[in-house]
Amino acid sequence: MNLLANPDRDVLSALRALMPRRALPWSEAHSIAERQATLLLRLLYIDEPPVPQFVVSSLPGVVVERRKRWPTSGMAVEGPHHWRIVLRADEPLKRQRFSLAHEFKHILDDPLIDRLSTHLPAGQRHERAERLCNYFAACLLMPRAWVKRDWCEGRQSTRDLARRYYVSYEAMTTRLSELGLTPRGLTVEQDPRSGAVR
Repeated sequence: MNLLANPDRDVLSALRALMPRRALPWSEAHSIAERQATLLLRLLYIDEPPVPQFVVSSLPGVVVERRKRWPTSGMAVEGPHHWRIVLRADEPLKRQRFSLAHEFKHILDDPLIDRLSTHLPAGQRHERAERLCNYFAACLLMPRAWVKRDWCEGRQSTRDLARRYYVSYEAMTTRLSELGLTPRGLTVEQDPRSGAVR
């Protein structure tokens, strides 16, 4: 049943249940983040791009606000009755979508955050959490199966894929590299119509 028709469904608990209550090596943390993103899309019956923002904003216990001149791209704050995600309204919508997904991963990990990185030096824990949230956001907005399917069907322009998934060119470039579809660091394309680099 669609979550929107069943607002009492505890999606946060279902996603958090995928996370073991122990320290996680980087590869396992990555794998779980991707499984969480995949499950969220499946619970909401989302199976094609672009992923709508309501996958986060419609969840019970999560409120999303946009404020101009907010000091960061996004921030998740726990209140007595719900989580509040505040996004910088001045930024492009594509960036806000990525920030929303990023901050949602912080919410998912919050109850276990002290255990997940106990094996790391204190100075590395914040950086790892930020990288993991970025990875989750990429998995949610650009799911592996969808991107690979598009790639195999001939959609291999980074710019066209970025438009299709409604993400930034930079985010799609990074995702294609993560999926092994382009060399790392490749950021320019040849325009097949003119031969010009765009």
